[in-house]
Amino acid sequence: MSEQGEEEEQQQDEQQEQQLEQQTFQLDTQIPPEDPNVFMTQQKLEQNQAWKCFDFLFPAGKLAKLIKVNYTQPKTFPMTEILTKLKLDDGLPVVNFIGCRHNFDNPNSNRGKFYAGIARACHNTDAIIIDNGITTGIEKFSLRRNCTLIGVAPEQIVQYPKLNPTKIEKNELSNGHTHIFLIGGENVDLGTEALFKINLCKAIATGKISKTQGRPRCKIVNILFADSNDCFDEIREAIINKLPIIVVRGSHLCNQFIDQEKILDAEFEDIMTDKDGFFFPLKKLDSEVIAQMVHYLLTYTPSKPKQQ
Repeated sequence: MSEQGEEEEQQQDEQQEQQLEQQTFQLDTQIPPEDPNVFMTQQKLEQNQAWKCFDFLFPAGKLAKLIKVNYTQPKTFPMTEILTKLKLDDGLPVVNFIGCRHNFDNPNSNRGKFYAGIARACHNTDAIIIDNGITTGIEKFSLRRNCTLIGVAPEQIVQYPKLNPTKIEKNELSNGHTHIFLIGGENVDLGTEALFKINLCKAIATGKISKTQGRPRCKIVNILFADSNDCFDEIREAIINKLPIIVVRGSHLCNQFIDQEKILDAEFEDIMTDKDGFFFPLKKLDSEVIAQMVHYLLTYTPSKPKQQ
């Protein structure tokens, strides 16, 4: 082969390499190479589509059902259809976490045994745990007890996990969840997930048997951590639906309420002094106490608060 022919062939090879690099660069802008699941889960819902289910594999973790939800019309949303598809329509008790977040600044906080008590109570009562989908600390205890752990979060603020991360982001979806609901849709504001979360609790507790045969629904217990101020709407929804709320020590707001001190946050004080609220304060983080309290409230319905 002549030198001229070799040069032409080399030029063609260089052009092909450049084209491949350009294609790879274009793909990388759409599909981050460290997370191949992002391409699947970031697909938008089609117009007028209320929900869509995906299989989501956490990196080096468990497989979960990821459900993207368009919650622009709550009254006509097919909640029963989704639960039937996911086989969550048997009617089960629910333990709902309100405002719970993992303390990354103090990873050795004393909530470990406390979460173990909750997971043990949920395992013994077949209760489903619902949180905000991000790291809380209940995940490993839920995995040990083989509990169903459901996460509910706004799609705009969560981050997908990455392969070989250098650190865990505060709003990152956490491994250990069996189901994750991401709330989206046009004209859906932050805080809409609070209404969806409480409605999901009620639908799971009702189930197909209670709905068709007129039996009373299973119990729902809320556990208030108040680690973040974005939980106020969810507390209001729980009060409106007359659901019991266990207030646990840890955050400044909960500590002030439990110790009967002056609550510095005016909005939180207004919510916690609602005469229709079912509040049960716990003075210490004890696994046996929380397990007994969860068992108690999953079998007994408190009477209506006295009107002032």
